[in-house]
Formats: sequence, structure tokens, C-alpha cells
Amino acid sequence: MAEKEQKINALKKYSDSKLPLVRIIIVFSIIITVLNTAIVVKRGSSSYNGAIEQGKEDAMRLSHTLSDHVNLTFLAVDLALRHAVEKQYFNALFGNNLIEDMQNNFLIRVNETPQISAMLMADDRGVINAIYRKQGYKTWMDGKEYVDDKPYFLAHKNADDSDMLYVGWQSSWIKNDKGFVVMSRRVNKLNGKFGGIVMIAVDINYIMNFFNLIEVDKKTKFSLLRDDGGILISMEDDVREVSRLEKAVNDNRFFFKTGEKEQIRTVMSGQNGNGEDLRLYSLVPVPHLHMLLAIVNYGEDIFKSWHKQRVNDMVFLGIFMLFVLVVSLFAVAVAKQMQRVQRSEASAVLASQAKSDFLANMSHELRTPLNAIIGFSEMIEAGYFGKVNPKQKERIHDINFCGNHLLELINDILEFSKGDAGKIELRIEKISMPKIIADSIRIVSEKAKRNKVAVISNITEEMPLIAADGRKIKQVLINLLSNAIKFTKEGGTIEVMAGFDEERNVVLSVTDTGIGMAEEDIPKALSAFGQVHQDPTYGGTGLGLPLCKMFAELHGGEMRIQSIKNVGTKVSIILPADRVINPKKNNIHTIHVNEDVKKFLKDNSKD
Repeated sequence: MAEKEQKINALKKYSDSKLPLVRIIIVFSIIITVLNTAIVVKRGSSSYNGAIEQGKEDAMRLSHTLSDHVNLTFLAVDLALRHAVEKQYFNALFGNNLIEDMQNNFLIRVNETPQISAMLMADDRGVINAIYRKQGYKTWMDGKEYVDDKPYFLAHKNADDSDMLYVGWQSSWIKNDKGFVVMSRRVNKLNGKFGGIVMIAVDINYIMNFFNLIEVDKKTKFSLLRDDGGILISMEDDVREVSRLEKAVNDNRFFFKTGEKEQIRTVMSGQNGNGEDLRLYSLVPVPHLHMLLAIVNYGEDIFKSWHKQRVNDMVFLGIFMLFVLVVSLFAVAVAKQMQRVQRSEASAVLASQAKSDFLANMSHELRTPLNAIIGFSEMIEAGYFGKVNPKQKERIHDINFCGNHLLELINDILEFSKGDAGKIELRIEKISMPKIIADSIRIVSEKAKRNKVAVISNITEEMPLIAADGRKIKQVLINLLSNAIKFTKEGGTIEVMAGFDEERNVVLSVTDTGIGMAEEDIPKALSAFGQVHQDPTYGGTGLGLPLCKMFAELHGGEMRIQSIKNVGTKVSIILPADRVINPKKNNIHTIHVNEDVKKFLKDNSKD
């Protein structure tokens, strides 16, 4: 009972030692998940701010590029205006044909300058006396003879500065057209008084097309405003977006009054967690033209790569969390399985102990009546209690045979149970292999005669003594011979051999010409209660070969089986060379000696 409790406690201790490891795995997985999540969040926050900074840099580069383009565009227009004003002044001074000359001048300027859509000149009363328009703009100012009510005419007429450049916006009569940016300058008479204006309509598509070329596949938009806030060009049609733009400009108007005209101011509006409502406004003055360029970068463009990276991070995090979940579930399953194994092993230990106790108790209870049955049947068969008739004698013989057979089965089961529990102890002695073989053949000779099988022996001359358990070796040989006789047909031959292999190991083999078995059936034949041939006429419990293998291994050796179906079987028992005793020196050939042999030789050193 103490041994049983020790085994159960050992199992519990082993299982309990593994459970903390499972908990550590789960806790470690949770910690790694939390850390990984924190890293993803930190990375997202850092890259979010980085995306904004990158957006600002991109906006500043775009602002510089577009500002330079706008500046060059309108400076070219202003140059055309100045040239026309000078042309008109010199025509008046020298009395040339004013109208015809100005008309030709307008034609050349409009056709050679792509950003100019039309030019006109009006006198001091606002009467249009020269006009030229590009193809596609023929309806502009069509039917108009006066511009005396137009803001650009009134601005020059009422201005004190005769060198003033007017920039404004005028709607178009063309359907779905955004209108025109108009630029004008004052024409003076020879006496210096107001003599009219020269005005140019600027094609805003010239600027928009350039912008679209450098901002492909983006929502980015731009607007061009006067420094007083009036919108000249706007790609934005949404009233709410226009309102947000105007607010951004008004909130930062002080910046543009400092005189630092080359600087760019970048402001944000509507920032939220995912950047969808974010607007990044880049505000830059256009030098010398009293204009303000505003570029709007939308959050969808700024955070496009950021969103893509976040999707990748979330996919990675999802896969990682799934992996952690699988590992945790596996750890939990392992823990539960270990608990089940613990209970099963504890039950197995109890069952094994119960089996051992049962066999130990029943061995005496079974052997006592069996010995009585065997003994009394032999006495009755011998006539100790009176004469018996032939039929009675035959039945009594059967009783004796069955009793002996049952006793052999019980002994085999008990031996195997002891060996399986590691309780078999070898009784080492000096044994003569020829004598063991002769005794074993004599014991099975009657059975061999009945089955008409020949048993022969082949033993190496001057076979030395062996240090082994003689009873166990004899039991092995008897089992092998019994099996060989049982599975060998009439007229067959069984050969028992004893000798040495190349390494001087002792080889004891039994070869028969019986029914044999397939190579794949050998493991089954070596298993406890395993029977390859299920024919009930052969009988047996299936413990013969397992017992032989167990006894061979107890001696430090091994058992080998070679078999071919319908040809025969050879079973060899190999005992290590250190069990061979030198008959002259009464010692072992090699220094690698088993402990049981050492003890035996020490105890028998005087023999």
C-alpha cells in the first residue's frame, strides 16, 4: 500500500509541476499580446503625427510650385497690359490710327499668350472701341458697347493712383463656365487725365490644368483670392468648404500684413481621430499682385498611406491574437488533458496494484486446489484407491492433463505479472547449456513424438559454463520448443543450437519447419496475449514469447525472431559475452560485467 501511495503521489507531483508551466504560457501570451497592441497603438499615433508633418511638407512644396506658376501667369498678363497702355499713349502722341493699331496688337497678344482669353479697350466714357477674343470666347461681352458700370472701369476712373493694377472676377455668359479673372490698367490722355482702360480676361483653365497635372489622383484643391478676401478662382463648389476656407484665411490675415511675402502658413482645420474631416490649408501670398493662394489638402489624401499601414497592422495584430488564442486554448487543453492523464494514471496504478494483489492472493488459492486435483488424479490413475476401468482411467487422465495445463497457464500469468511489475529476481548460478538443452528436449519429447516431429540439437564443442538463472533459461527453452512443436506439422524438424556469434555473445536458437508467420505479424506475437494464429486447436494464452523476451532482457540480452510464412521460424536468445565463465580461471572474459554476475562470482570464488 505504501508503494501504491508513493506512485500516486509521484503522479500528482508531476502533474502539479506542469500546471504552473501552462499558466505561465497563458500569462506570457497575454503579456505579449498587450505589449504588441501597445506597440501597434504607439506606432499608429507616431505615424499619424508623421503623416501630418509629411502632409505639411508636401503642401509647402506644392504651394511654392503653384505660387510661382500663378505669379508668372499674371505677370505675363500684366506685361501685356503695360505694353498696351504704352502703345495707346504713343499712338495718341504721334497721331497714329489708334483703333486699327490696338486691334492688331490685341490679336497678336491674345494668340501668343495662352493664359489670355480676350482683350478690350474702352475710352473715358466706357465705350468699347477695341476688342479681340479667342475661338470659343466669341460670346464674351457680345453685344456690349459700354463697360462704364463695371467695377474695373469705375475703380480706375475714381482712383488717385494712375498706376494701379486692378484684379477682379467677372462671371461668364458661357454655360457651366466658372467665369474669368479680369486684370486692367488705366489709360491716360496726353494731359494726364483719365482716358479709359485696357482690360484682359484671364483663362483660369490655364492654371487649373497645370494644377491637375501635378496633383494626380488626389482631392487637393486650390483657390486664388485677392488680399481683401475676394475669391478670384476656386475649385471648391461646396458652400461649407468655402466657408471653412474663408475662416482659415480671416483667422490668419494678420500674417500677410507683416510684409514677409515669401513665407507660407499652414493651418489645420477639423482634425479628428482618423483624419477624415481634416483640412490642411497652405496659405501663400503671390508677390507683387496683391493675391493670396490657398491650397486645401484633404485628410483622405494625407492619411491614405497611414490608413493602409493601419490596415496591415490590424491584420497582423488579428493574426497574432488568433495565434495567441490558439496557443492559450492549446495550453488549456493540455492542462485538462494532463489532469485527465493524472486521474487515468492514478486509476491505472490502483488497478495494477489491485491486479497484483489479486494475483498474489489468488496464486495460493488457485494452486492449492489444482495441486490437489493433479495429485489425486495421479493417485487414482495409478490405482491407489482401487482398480478403475479403462474409460474411467481415460477421463482421469484428461482431468490430470487439464489440471496441469491450467497450472501452467496460471504460472505463466503470474510470471508475466511479476516481470511487468519488475519484481522478478534472477538467481544466478553456473549452468551448463548442453545440460539445459538436454533436459528441455527430454521434457517435450513425449509431445514431439505425439506430433511426429523430430527434435535435434547442435551444440558447440566445449561449451563453457554460463552465469545465469538456470530455471529461467530452461523455461525459455521449453516455451520455445513447445511453440515450435505446436506449429510444426507431422514430419517436420526442430533444431536446437547453442554457440557464439562474432562478438562472443552466447546464442541459443530454436529453428523449426512449421507454418511460420509474416514479418509484420512478429510485433503482435511479441505482445502480451497476442496470438497470430487464431485457430483454437493450437491453444495457449499468448504469453510464451513475451515471457521469453522478458527473461532474455532480464539477463541483459535480447530475443530475435526470423520467420517466413509456410517455411518456418527461428527464435534466437542472445546472452551477453560477460556471462560466459572461463572454465580454467573461473572468471569472465571481459571487464564489462553485470552486477548480478559479479556478485555471483564473488560468492562462489572458492568453488
